Amino acid sequence: MQQRNKFYHRIARYVRDKRIRNTLIWGIAVYLVIVLVFGMLFYVSDSLTANTISQEERLNFFDYLYFSLVTFSTIGYGEIIATGTAGKVIIVIESCIALAYTPFFGGYLAYLFIQRPKDFFLTDNIFIRHNNNKIYLSARAGNKGKPIVDCDATIDMFLIENNVKRTLYKQAFSRPLVEISWYINLRLDDPENPLPLQHLKTVLAMPENCLIRIAFSGQDASTGSLVHLFNYYKAQDIKRGGSFLDVYRWKGVERIIIDWDNFNKTAEINEEQNQQIDDLLEG
Repeated sequence: MQQRNKFYHRIARYVRDKRIRNTLIWGIAVYLVIVLVFGMLFYVSDSLTANTISQEERLNFFDYLYFSLVTFSTIGYGEIIATGTAGKVIIVIESCIALAYTPFFGGYLAYLFIQRPKDFFLTDNIFIRHNNNKIYLSARAGNKGKPIVDCDATIDMFLIENNVKRTLYKQAFSRPLVEISWYINLRLDDPENPLPLQHLKTVLAMPENCLIRIAFSGQDASTGSLVHLFNYYKAQDIKRGGSFLDVYRWKGVERIIIDWDNFNKTAEINEEQNQQIDDLLEG
């Protein structure tokens, strides 16, 4: 029973997948158009006849469509045959198209079944966060699909001068597993590492020439396929806030209330915390 429920759940997930659903619709539509076009060619050229004892049996338009369908499907029952060169040429052309279309469409559809959809993402903004009495430059990665393992992320700060993109600062992060979300935090008030703050000041001082990039990569835990994405942020994309708002809650040992509307939101900070950020950036 459990295995059957999993099977039905998997089928339902595939049906809901917009990529697979649209591919099936377009694939069937193209197939029907091809069958219709060649059926009309057979009909206009009057190049088919019934392969029966009574050679005077007349074919109707549906018979021409039917013959086009079985030709495209390479079935060939033999109750209808081509007469003359025109019919044979049309059959050859349709058969060649079928030989190319069927594996192409089937292979692409199979690829969509095993390909991981773009169900992982980064926050729209990057944040200067005052959290637990520390100040960070932060973004958040979200994951709506299967867990992602062996995850890596980087925060890069770039200066663009004379049409050349030069790296000001780069910090790498790693995590063995991302189930739903991951906070990518670069501490700005660490007295032992002043470089992140120093280069962030450059970004803020030269907003027309500087960018921040968050890059993320990992492997789908089920298929092992590589997943990756990145976002560029300009100075105007930097917001201030506190802790990230929760996208889920715990009920005992189960996650409940997945609320992705909170994904790009942080808690508000008070005037004192804002002033501490100002003092840090101006110091």
